[in-house]
This record gives sequence, structure tokens and C-alpha cells, in this order.
Amino acid sequence: STSAINMQESYPVIAKVPTHILTWGKWIEESLGDQKEIVLCITGNPGLPGFYTKFLSTVHECLNKEMPVWVIGQAGHDEADENPYKRPTPPLKGNEELYNLSGQLQHKIEFIRKYVPEDVKIHLIAHSIGSYMALELLKVPDISARVKHCYFLFPTLERMASTRNGFIVTRLINPVWCVWQWFYRMFAMLPLFVRTWIIYIYFLIDRIPKCYLGTGLKYMNPAVIDKIWFLAIDEMKKVKELDLNTLSENKHRIKLYYGTTDGWVPVKYYHDLKARLPDIDAELCTKKYDHAFVLRSAVQMGFTVVM
Repeated sequence: STSAINMQESYPVIAKVPTHILTWGKWIEESLGDQKEIVLCITGNPGLPGFYTKFLSTVHECLNKEMPVWVIGQAGHDEADENPYKRPTPPLKGNEELYNLSGQLQHKIEFIRKYVPEDVKIHLIAHSIGSYMALELLKVPDISARVKHCYFLFPTLERMASTRNGFIVTRLINPVWCVWQWFYRMFAMLPLFVRTWIIYIYFLIDRIPKCYLGTGLKYMNPAVIDKIWFLAIDEMKKVKELDLNTLSENKHRIKLYYGTTDGWVPVKYYHDLKARLPDIDAELCTKKYDHAFVLRSAVQMGFTVVM
């Protein structure tokens, strides 16, 4: 497909962590020239940009390929396949501050300062916990000055531990996490063709397009799952009260899109927000897209964002 030809990727080191970056249009190290606007997507958690390819190539095509589209994943969630130039990813143990919620926020700040010129405006698309990070970015003056518009998709901005999925994570899975750890470490020791086959079967059952198989395999790397889980638990502790002030101050440049089947963001949170900030631009999805929309509704969401 043309989108694959236009896509470029690499693992530049950002905040000490080699980070998977994908771009459509100009690469991050190319001069933007007279291009004064870009789209930047901040992923959710798990933060593997490979899951966002269909969604963002659609966004790029809907913009007539006239605006560069970049995506940054979460630090440590996507390790480069072995190659001689590979910089090692710092281990979780002893580097917790790189991989917790504030470390991930710092990681995004460093990326923007390094690669987005000060006179270039950013259209931020943020998914799930990426929306929480994007809202925090609006409190950083030099970053905020670059942001033209924010689109928060299925945004986890508040009371995460109180949601249905928050309950499952904190009460059911976390107490027996060591059992899960043992399980996925064992899985990682299976031959590659067996792992691929198991993930392929899982994708078939769950109706996940097989173009995400490679990303699924990367996701099953134990060092990656450890960091995904570490961030998830930190989110449960930190994401409590909605930051109404920042939302209110920036409502002219924020649009929020809420799901109706979202285990992380109940519909009640949408209604609560509209009651507290009636003039905020928030929309309730009518199409029953999942929280993880990138898997089964990527193209449709690509159109929705650009409309």
C-alpha cells in the first residue's frame, strides 16, 4: 500500500531510551522547510506505535498527505529487533523513573523540544493515557505554545482505578501478577514459530487484523510487558481527579471523543464532564468502537478525527 511506502521508522534515543518513532510524510530529522504544521500522536498503554499504523496512515491520506504525521510510543514498550546499532534499552529495575507516568511525560517533552521547531504548530492526537500526558503538556509553556489543537480519543483523564478495568487490574490481576509473569516468561522461551502460531490463533478468535502480528510478537517480550504493567499500576495510583482547570483554560483547542463500551472510561465520565464544563467540545461515540479502537476501527477513527 502507498501508506507503507510513505512510512519511515527508527529508534532514536529519547530520554535515555531508544524509542520507536513512525512517520508519514517528513521524517523527524528532515528539515520541515516551510511546513509549519504537523500531526503528533501519543499512544496509549501498551505504547507500541505498530498498533497505530492503519489509523495514522488513514489520517495522513485524509489530509491529502500534505501534513507530516508522527507517532511516539511509550518509552520501553517497543524494543528494536536485534541489529548491530541497537542501543540497549535501560532495564526497568533501577530506572523506574524513566518508565513511570512522570518519566513517560518527560520523554514526550524531550521529544518535542528536540524534534519540533518552535515555530511549528502541533495537532496533537492522544489516545487513552496519552490524553492524560497531552493535557499535562499544555502546562509546560514552551510545549503549550507549539500546540494548535488536541484530539483526545477514549481519554483516561480521571479515576482510573474506580473503573471496571481498573478494578480488574488492581484487585484481580495485580495480587497474582507473579503467576502471570511466570507464564509470559515461559511463553517467551517457546520457539518463534510456536509463539507466532499461538498469537495468530488468538488474533483470529479476537478478530484482530493479522497486519498487527509483528507488533503482537514485540508486545509479548517479557521486558516490555514488565514496563507496560509497571506504567499501568502507576496510572492507577496517579490518575485520580480530573484536571478541570487545564481543560477549561484550553477548551478552545481541545476535542474529546468518548466511547460507549469503554471499560476504562465509563459513559458517566462523559456526562460528568459535560455537567461541569457544558461548553467543552466532547462527543460520545455512536458506533460502539472499542477503547482499543486501533485494532478493529482504525480506518473509521482516522476519518472521524480529520472530519
